[in-house]
Amino acid sequence: MNPFEILFQYREAFLSGFLTTVYLVFLTAVIGTAIGIALEFICNRFEGATRRLVDATAFGVAAIPALVILFWLYYPGQALLGVVISPFWTALAALTLINIFTVYRIVADSMRDFPRQYIATGQVCGLTRRQIVWYIQAPLLLRAALPRWIDQQVIILQTSLFASFISVEETFRVAQRINSVVYQPVVIYTSMALIFLLTAGSAMYLAKRLRMKYQRDYSER
Repeated sequence: MNPFEILFQYREAFLSGFLTTVYLVFLTAVIGTAIGIALEFICNRFEGATRRLVDATAFGVAAIPALVILFWLYYPGQALLGVVISPFWTALAALTLINIFTVYRIVADSMRDFPRQYIATGQVCGLTRRQIVWYIQAPLLLRAALPRWIDQQVIILQTSLFASFISVEETFRVAQRINSVVYQPVVIYTSMALIFLLTAGSAMYLAKRLRMKYQRDYSER
C-alpha cells in the first residue's frame, strides 16, 4: 500500500479528526476572546485590586504548562467536584482558560500602549466619546492586537494536540490510531506536518504581513 492509498483509504477518518480540531480551536478562540476582552474592560473600569487579581491569575495560568492544566481538569479537578465531563469539553475548558488570560494580556498591553494624543485630537475636533472609540480607538487597537491574537490562536491550534492524551478524537489521535493499523509513521506524521504547515503556517504568515503593514512605533507618545 503506497502513501497515497493510505491517505485516500483513511480520508474520512482524517477529515473527521481535522474537523474536531477546527471545532475545538474555533470555540476556544470565540469564547476566550470574548471573555478576555470583557476582563480588560472590567479591569479598566475597576482598577486597583481587580486589576492586580486578574494580572496575578494571568501570570499563574501562563506559568503552568498547558498539559498540566489539561490533566488537572480531567483527573483531580473532576474528582474534587464529583462530576464527569467528556474529554472534548474538558479540553475546551483548558484551552479556553489559557486563551482568556492571554487575550486579556494582549488587549491590556494594546490599551496601555495606545497614544493618548489621538484621543485628545478627537476631542479637539468635537467628536463624542463614542465616536472617538468607534472611529479612532477601535481601529487602531485592532491593528495593534490582531497579529498577536493570530499568533496566540496558532499556539492554541498546536496545543490542541494534547487533547489526544485524554482521548479527544482530534487530528493527532486519529493519526495515531491509523498508524497503529497500517504502521506507516513516515506517511502518517508527514501528513500531519503538512496539515499544520498549511493551517498554522498560513496564519503565522498572515500575522507577519499584518504586523509589517500596520504595526507602528508609538514611542513618541
